[in-house]
Order: sequence, then C-alpha cells, then structure tokens
Amino acid sequence: MSTAGISFGGLASGLDTRAIIQALVAIEGRPIRQLEAKKTGYAKQKSLFGDLRGLLDKLTTAAKALKTSTDFLQRKATSNREEIVTATASSTATPGSYNLRVLSLAKAQVNATTGSPSPTTSLGSPASLQIDIGGTTHLISVGQVVNGVVEPPTLERIAAAINAEDDATDMGVRAEVVDTGNTANGGANRYQLVVRATKTGTEGAFSVSFDDGDPAFQAVINNLSGNVLTQGSDAQVQLNGGVTIYRASNTISNIIPGVTLELKSDGSPTQDVVITVSNDATATTKKVQDFVDAYNKVVDFFTDQNKLDADGKANGPLFGDSTLRSMRSSLRTVVGSAVAGTGNASYQMLSQLGITADTAGKLTLAPAKLEEALAADDDAVAAVFAQATGGIANRMIAQIDVYTDTVDGLIKSRTDTFDRQVKDASSRITQAERRLDLYEKQLKQKYANLETLLGRLQSQGSSVGNIARI
Repeated sequence: MSTAGISFGGLASGLDTRAIIQALVAIEGRPIRQLEAKKTGYAKQKSLFGDLRGLLDKLTTAAKALKTSTDFLQRKATSNREEIVTATASSTATPGSYNLRVLSLAKAQVNATTGSPSPTTSLGSPASLQIDIGGTTHLISVGQVVNGVVEPPTLERIAAAINAEDDATDMGVRAEVVDTGNTANGGANRYQLVVRATKTGTEGAFSVSFDDGDPAFQAVINNLSGNVLTQGSDAQVQLNGGVTIYRASNTISNIIPGVTLELKSDGSPTQDVVITVSNDATATTKKVQDFVDAYNKVVDFFTDQNKLDADGKANGPLFGDSTLRSMRSSLRTVVGSAVAGTGNASYQMLSQLGITADTAGKLTLAPAKLEEALAADDDAVAAVFAQATGGIANRMIAQIDVYTDTVDGLIKSRTDTFDRQVKDASSRITQAERRLDLYEKQLKQKYANLETLLGRLQSQGSSVGNIARI
C-alpha cells in the first residue's frame, strides 16, 4: 500500500514527525528568506532612487527659474496714480520712468430700448433682425411655430435669440432684459432690452436693424437701434508727451516694453501719471530662496541615507552608496565654485551673495545681504547664477541631467540594475521553493515509511509475545 502524502504523526515511533519535518523544512528554507530580504531591499533602494529623482527634478525647476538674466532679475512697476492706471512688469522690462497721460478709456457699445411694460408681451408673428459687427452680418430669427402653435417674439425671446447666435458664432454681442423697477406711468417703461458688445473699442462696435416682422417688433428694433447709451470707442493715451496712442482694450501691454498697463479711469489731458520700472529684489530673493530650499532637500536625502541607528548600524537602505557619495560631491562642487567673468570680483561666489553652507552642505540665505548685492551690481549677481556656461544655475541643470536623463542617466542605470536584481531574486526564489516543496514531500514520505515499518515491527513483536505465553 502506498504511503505517499500520508503522515502518521508519530503514532508508531512516538515522535512528533510533523514538528520534525517543519523544523527541517524551515532550516532548508533559510536561503529563500534571505533572497526575499534581498528582493525587498532592492525594491526599497529603487524606490528611494525614485524619490531622489523627484527631488532633483524640483531642484532643476528652481534652477531653471534663475538660468538667464531675465529669469533671475525680476522687475516691478509702480504708478503714482493707481486710481488712474496700474502697472505690472515682466522680467524683460527695462528699469526707468515713463510719463503717461490717460485721455480716455476704451468703452464697449451699449444699446437699449426706452422701455416696455412687460418682457413677455407678444410683438406679433415670428420675425427677424440683423446685427452687423466686424464686417459680418448676422441674421437672427425670433419666435417660431411649434406644432401649429405660434411662439411670438417678445423682449425675452429677442434677448435669447441674440445670445444663442453669440453662443453659436461668437459674434461678440450679448443681450438681456433689465427690470429697472421704474413704476412711472404704471410701469409703462419698466423693462428695457439691453444689447452690449463683449469687446471694448471700435472693433466691438455693432449696429442693429429690422429685417422682417410685424410693426410692434419693428418698433422695438428701431428703438433699440437708435438708442445708443455708450458708443464703442478705443482707449487714448500719450506716452512721454508724444503722439496719441489708440488701443481697443484698457489692458495695454505693447506701449512700454515688458510692462502691462491697466487703465482705471480717465485722467487729465494735462497731468502725467508716472510709471516707474525697477528691480524687484524681493521677488528675485524669493526665487533664490526656492533654489536654496530645493537644494537643501536633496542634501537632507543624502544625509538621511547615511545615518547610524542607536547601535551604530546603518539606518538607511542606501547607506554608503557610492552613487550618492558621487552625487553629493558633484553638487557641492557646483554651489561652492566661483564664477569667472561676472565683471565684478566682489560677486563671483554664492558666499559673497549671502548664501553660506554648513558642515553638512546645507545652504542658508541671508536675504538682506543678497538684496544689498543686487542694489550694488545686479548684473554681476545675475551672472553668478545665469552666466550661460559657468553660471551656477546652468551648471546645476547640466549636472542633474547627467543623473536624471531618461535614456542613459545615472539614476536610470541604477534603477535598471535594481529591476534586474529583483527579477533574478524572484527567479531564484521560485526555483528554491520548488526544491523545498520536493524536499518536504520526500521527508513526509520517509517518515511515513518509517512509521509504517515501526508499526509492522511492533505488531510482529506483539505476536511473538503472545506465542511465548501459550
């Protein structure tokens, strides 16, 4: 009789064969547990290199914000009459003062009827009107016949039809019915149909005309056409006492290079508004602080991976990793190097700009010292970061690219290695588990056979004892 797969649990021998087999299998399975530990370690190391890549990407972003002089040197624009005009400056603006006169604001055309007693009063049979804008004529139908029932034009349906045309063609004209609350003459003129251009300036000007319909409808359209509350007109400004400049919008960004003006109200035709463009040391300092913070997070990562626990043992999966040591050294070299060709020997290193490093390599920025340097020689300070070849920002970007390039970067190479190690460990674990399963089956078979043999011997011994007593 076959005993494969049977365990007698020491019935004949008195031994705990299950415990013995489990112990032997556990000993034999030690290499599998070691491989699993290695596999977990490889996965953790790969994950950490992914975290490092994320930190380096953020450092690259911060460095790119400083890599050219226009990126580095932030500008600000101020107006001495912000109730008339406000100004903002981009990094391309040139420092200086500009005299501006706001002669008139750009306005959007607005037409309106003089009023009706109800927004829903029928204006006769289905009708149509025309709106001409920008050289294009829009024919708009109002009212329709649905299942033999006439839906006549009303003020509300005229507004809805105009808005539907604008939604479909973006013609630049919108309409609404306004309840003015006027109760004079029994509210005879309480509801006004208001039609307005969505763009300021003469380019948004439009005309409304009657096309077809009953006299009541024609009267409303003619009233709307003739009652222009605001004529569409361009903004008019003078810069530095020069010629008058016309613009369709009250937001103007092409008069002073790099400066956007927001016209708020008409000024005096004889009074100048002074727009001053200057360096924004606060904004530049913030960008430098962002760079310092991003760099310090990378340094913290390196430091955390090389910590020892209370027993003096390695605390991080990447403890002593040669790649991290190389990265740390290279990045410290970048931020610690002098930049030649800034034009000012007083400003060639970060330490001269108020950025110092501690023993761990972390940077600290003294904003007041950086702003003092910017005030003294902003071009030289910018060159420390933004010089095309030797500037710290550009060197940092190039150095990080060596690590993070998705084709042949150092981190890509390391993560590929971890993937291969994980795959190899998984394969070896699978093979070892197969061998261990076979080993366990063999043990069970051996102990099952032993129990069977001992059972037979015990049975034979009992028979011999019985014969001897006869």
